[in-house]
Amino acid sequence: MSKIITKNNLITATFILCFVFLFCNSTKVFASYVENPPIKKITLFAVGDIMMHKSQILAGYNKETDSFDFSSFFKNINPYLKDGDIVYANLETPIAGQKFKYTGYPTFNAPEELLGEIKNNFFTHLSLANNHSLDRGSVGLSNTIKNVEKYGFVGLGARNDSTKPNYEITEKNGMRIGFLSYTYGTNSIVLPKSKKYMLSYIDKNQIKKDIEELKKQNIDVVVVALHFGDEYKLQENSFQKDIAQYVCDSGANIILGSHPHVLEPIVFLNDKTCLVAYSLGNFISGMSKAYTDLGGILKIEISKENETLSLKPEFMGTWVKRGFDKNGLRYYTVLPLDIDKIPNEIELTKTEKIRLEKYRNFINTKIKKY
Repeated sequence: MSKIITKNNLITATFILCFVFLFCNSTKVFASYVENPPIKKITLFAVGDIMMHKSQILAGYNKETDSFDFSSFFKNINPYLKDGDIVYANLETPIAGQKFKYTGYPTFNAPEELLGEIKNNFFTHLSLANNHSLDRGSVGLSNTIKNVEKYGFVGLGARNDSTKPNYEITEKNGMRIGFLSYTYGTNSIVLPKSKKYMLSYIDKNQIKKDIEELKKQNIDVVVVALHFGDEYKLQENSFQKDIAQYVCDSGANIILGSHPHVLEPIVFLNDKTCLVAYSLGNFISGMSKAYTDLGGILKIEISKENETLSLKPEFMGTWVKRGFDKNGLRYYTVLPLDIDKIPNEIELTKTEKIRLEKYRNFINTKIKKY
């Protein structure tokens, strides 16, 4: 009997030891998993203004088919946008519909086909809060929002539903990114009191409130688009500096600026926890003033390990080439600023080559301040 008990005790003891060993090791593995969660990573690409002047509208119009084709715009820059998890631009024209007539400056309205071309070139998020948002009134803004949503974009800074929050949240690769967008004004065109909710304007108290509300949604990174600054100025003004610092202090991690139509410095604030692009310039437009044909793609590698956020920016200059094709038709196309990246079939004049060299030096010395 004692031999049987001893044998049973031995079996029991062995079982307990095995259980304890497995439990302890599984606990260590679980603890290790909890203590060291995977690093979250995304790549954000941001460009400046997508504009549609009358010359661009005419360049895309085919009289024979009575249709529009804007495929020349982005076909040569397309390879440099395809790897973004999120690709952002400022849409600085209403897409209000044909009945409002298609026009350029000073009151814009572009054909819906523009959105199709933007979509074909990997863009995902479009800011709708700028000084031309109300060029076709509240109905035009409402139609623009509907068209942007119809093409599958995330529209920022404007809404048709009064109950909808000011922010948008996008989740990619396990990372939650919150977006906000605001404009300084709308060229003295105002919304009816009953429609004030449709567009977000720059207001410190409102921005702080919106960021606080956004952060309650378990957000990893906050991106704020600000339409502000002086047109055609290559340096940010005091208002931009003040607002950018305030927005960073309120919890933003990335600020994407627009309105000057030219590039302005890209800098870090708050010990590299907030990246500010004061102006990303024009990505495409019909403008001819100095530096308005210069833009770029801001690539930001965003990673988060535990509670530590890392922002790694890179900036690639772009340039809008315009001219006439072999059939005598006008065209516009966005090209890399680096001559080695420009397709061989595109010929550059001596004057254009000199301009590109000047622009490259400008970006390296005046824009990349990060």
